[in-house]
Amino acid sequence: MATITSVGVGSGLDLESLITNIIAAEETPTSTRLNIEEAETQATVSAYGSVKSTLAAFQESLSNLKDSSFYSSRKASSADTDAFTATAGTSAELGSYDISVLALATASKVATNGGFADPAATVGEGTLSLGFVGGDSFDIEVALTDSLTDIRDAINNASDNIGITASLLTVDDPDTTDGSTITELVITANNSGQDKQINITVDDTDDGDDTDANGLSRFFYDGSDPDNSINGLNQMDDITVASNAAITVDGFTAYSSSNVFDSVINDVSITALAVDETTTASLTVDIDTAGVKKEITTFAASYNELIIVMNSLTDYDADTGTRGILGNDSSARIIEQQLRRIMTSTVEEAPGDFNNLSYLGFSTNQNGTISLKEDSDNSFSANLDNAVSSNFDDLATLLTGDNGIATKMDALLDSFLESGGTIDIKEEILSTELKEIEEERLDLGLRLEKIEERLRAQFAALDILVSQLNSTGNFLSQQLAATAKIVNGDRD
Repeated sequence: MATITSVGVGSGLDLESLITNIIAAEETPTSTRLNIEEAETQATVSAYGSVKSTLAAFQESLSNLKDSSFYSSRKASSADTDAFTATAGTSAELGSYDISVLALATASKVATNGGFADPAATVGEGTLSLGFVGGDSFDIEVALTDSLTDIRDAINNASDNIGITASLLTVDDPDTTDGSTITELVITANNSGQDKQINITVDDTDDGDDTDANGLSRFFYDGSDPDNSINGLNQMDDITVASNAAITVDGFTAYSSSNVFDSVINDVSITALAVDETTTASLTVDIDTAGVKKEITTFAASYNELIIVMNSLTDYDADTGTRGILGNDSSARIIEQQLRRIMTSTVEEAPGDFNNLSYLGFSTNQNGTISLKEDSDNSFSANLDNAVSSNFDDLATLLTGDNGIATKMDALLDSFLESGGTIDIKEEILSTELKEIEEERLDLGLRLEKIEERLRAQFAALDILVSQLNSTGNFLSQQLAATAKIVNGDRD
């Protein structure tokens, strides 16, 4: 007997549809449940991702507030920022100084005056020694075929270069009016200051004269005689003479090889910008209260951002009748509770009239965010200004130390965010749940395959049986019809 490849063919019954419907009935409840569980778990994973990033941003806002040295920050203010600016470190003494800028530092720069035809022009041969007056130098060997470009590159690429840069300028020839150009070699000290005055000596092997206006000697420059008034031997022109910057501080003169003065006032750096010998401007070093206030307001804004995110994920929405995705999550509730407990805590080591955040001008709103005290007399700015200016020495006690609010909050956030912490453990649990859902899907698929296999075997047997019964019925019908004709005398 031939094998039936599709059930129902032999019997004429729609057994394929019946099998499909039975399988669907078996699959739908479990598949629907798994889809819902996966969607909820994925939403929870996403929610904890938002919580984690917002907690990390909030912790970043504590980086300065938890550091006791931050409350020693100093701010240096210039009364004339066109003339000079200043910065101060934590060990700078508070005070005021009169500053006058007498001179700005310059870097030595010299140039040839030989009017070479172009960058490919050759100069001669010998050795160039480039350095600074009374200081170190380095040598460049020049071959007879070396061009200005070759000499420039040799200077700039020298492994023992001590801080000198060469460049080429192609400019109009001042001796002609036909638009012809000439090329000059420019030598510049990389750093300013009078101890960086360029000095160039020559060993001219072409003609044996090291200071004349021929051959390699055209690069000779005695940095100790920049205006060429002593020996008159310089073949290169001075563009800028190296010089130190000079300022007066309360009438006392100070010099620097750059425009920055780091050691005149302890832990204060002054940068000279413009010369004005006749005018003095004050430099004030004070406590950086503005910087502290900025950090406190940033801290408050970051905390509010965190609470808004937590509320959106945990609170019940009366308008929609729905609860946030983490509304029934115990870990999320614990995180919120612990955060709020520290924000409203009292620091025992701090003075009784300045031992919690309310003394900085903050109050807690109904939704858990913190805001500024508003009344007819004092705005937030005034409250915080007063708190910082009047209690600056107590701020470090309130916010830092073992029991300071910023210190305790940072430690709490570490316990949430660190490897093995609250969120890490929660993420591992959620990951395990997703894997279990996937395993259930695989198990469901295997179970449905077995059910289908069993149903097909059962319905295939039924199909064969019905087909056989149909064949037997057809045979009996034919025999009965033939018998009826005989009885009726119908011989046809």
